[in-house]
Amino acid sequence: MKNKFEKWMRDVENKSPNTAYQYARSIDRISEHYCENTGKSLDIYTESNLALLKNLEYEYGLSGRYCDFGNYGNGTIRNAIATYIRFLEYMKVGQELEDSELEYFTEGKIMDNNSEDNIVSNNYNFTYERDLKNSLIYQVEELFPGYKIFGSHQEGIEYNIKGKRIDLLLENLEENILLAIELKAGTADYRVFGQISMYLGLLSKRFPDREIRGLIIAGEIDETLKDACLTNDKIELKIYKMRLILENIR
Repeated sequence: MKNKFEKWMRDVENKSPNTAYQYARSIDRISEHYCENTGKSLDIYTESNLALLKNLEYEYGLSGRYCDFGNYGNGTIRNAIATYIRFLEYMKVGQELEDSELEYFTEGKIMDNNSEDNIVSNNYNFTYERDLKNSLIYQVEELFPGYKIFGSHQEGIEYNIKGKRIDLLLENLEENILLAIELKAGTADYRVFGQISMYLGLLSKRFPDREIRGLIIAGEIDETLKDACLTNDKIELKIYKMRLILENIR
């Protein structure tokens, strides 16, 4: 699993070979540290319980009991476990799609078209949101003048707070603003308002001296979300437009 994780970081998240190597090695260090401090045996690379791993992410996060160890290497340990969880979630969605396709074509276990469409749609949205997030990361300075990704080591990418994960957290140091961004590949409705409102509340508690704002970016904005946002001028709504660029190979 370690080799797959390292390769995934290079191929999917475009991390440098050195960063991928350090993160993969850090997972072993977390396993060892956890065993030494709790007396419980744990090998993260053989653990598939995401709830347990997300709890570990919190324990080694900025507010967890092992935050000092999590800060080791300028946050390498903390960022490594967050990245590993993204890897498992990515692999899980891919496996679910593969299993569903197998079941669909197995005699006696034919899936109805609606179920198949939902699975394909969910996988598409997951992949598209990841690509959308990567595009935003690369274009932060262009799309959000005056802002940068939060933290000295880009901790704002899938920023973890109280077990919740913000897609992207930006900061404007000159104006002392934090901007929480929630991404939706498809249509965002009123439920996203509740989600980002919770993020703003959590950020307000952690950073009481900073102005906290929110931004929802989606393919489409449902009327229910527009109505909900009328009650809060701290939350903005935007839709994205993707541009196709062709590049000659030969």
